[in-house]
Amino acid sequence: MGRLVADIIVEVLQSAGVKHCYGIVGDTLNLIARSLEKSEIEWVSMRHEEVGAFAAQAEAQVADRLTAVAGSCGPGSLHFINGIYEANRNRAPVILIASQIIRDELGFDFIQEVDFKQVYRDCSVFCDMIHTPEQARRKTVIACQTALAKRGVAVLIVPADISASVVDDNIPYAVHVARPVTRPNDADLAEIAEILNGSENVVLYGGSGCQGAHQEILAVANKLKAPIAHTSRAKDFLEYDNPYNIGMTGMLGNEAGYHALLDCDALLMLGADFAWRQFYPNKAKIVQVDIDPTHLGRRHPITKGVVGDVKATMEALLPMLVERTDASFRSAYVKR
Repeated sequence: MGRLVADIIVEVLQSAGVKHCYGIVGDTLNLIARSLEKSEIEWVSMRHEEVGAFAAQAEAQVADRLTAVAGSCGPGSLHFINGIYEANRNRAPVILIASQIIRDELGFDFIQEVDFKQVYRDCSVFCDMIHTPEQARRKTVIACQTALAKRGVAVLIVPADISASVVDDNIPYAVHVARPVTRPNDADLAEIAEILNGSENVVLYGGSGCQGAHQEILAVANKLKAPIAHTSRAKDFLEYDNPYNIGMTGMLGNEAGYHALLDCDALLMLGADFAWRQFYPNKAKIVQVDIDPTHLGRRHPITKGVVGDVKATMEALLPMLVERTDASFRSAYVKR
């Protein structure tokens, strides 16, 4: 017996961990909205789709799970654009269900026809349309899996006649996402330790990649007697219960964070892709740890760049560091 494609799409979203779907119901989205109503996913009605995209991004980042937004054809799904751009830049796993006019009218400048693939391809890690009912489960699975694995936005374009189709659903495609532990090899860690152990005044600078690594970062800072500065997005991960915190640098920074980065002779950057190169130290050795290899050295020249999770990398680095007794550099900036 066949199944409604709208039901299949919603079932996959639910199996991928989606708890909420933000958007505005209407027109080409109606069947999917009805399927959502029958599911365990809670529909959150918004006054404007753009706000829905920002809300979904926030949930995805805070709860660390895939979150959905959905809109009608034309301006409905187009209005998500600002929030989708930010969500993708911030590596938030979000899936946009962009409902579309029926396939027979595509390419004829039909009322509310928008080429969503052209619009969203530069701000997503996946962007494609379900072309046939038989593709529904498989393509929804790969959209969810890509958003989770690549940490970004997946855009799934669903023509109204596709969501209304009935199809045999016999092949059990399912979402599978692995989260391996990634850290530099021992030789790279030894090189980092040599740089830090040989430097007199070290500063740690953390970005959003420090999520979940609070304890490990403080242990490294304690051993090196280093102050900890952070980006605005890392406040939630590093500022609390942190006696070594010196705030931020940059346009919104403070005196301690600004001067500490400029005065240090070694800067350990952790999951930070801070864009303003005028606030980087010119003479210090810079070590950068980031899970994304494309971030290494793209803002400012660095001495050593390695790929790794901040938590795992700090755990492996800690035994290689020489513990210091002189905390005068750190104390000066903590007090400042």
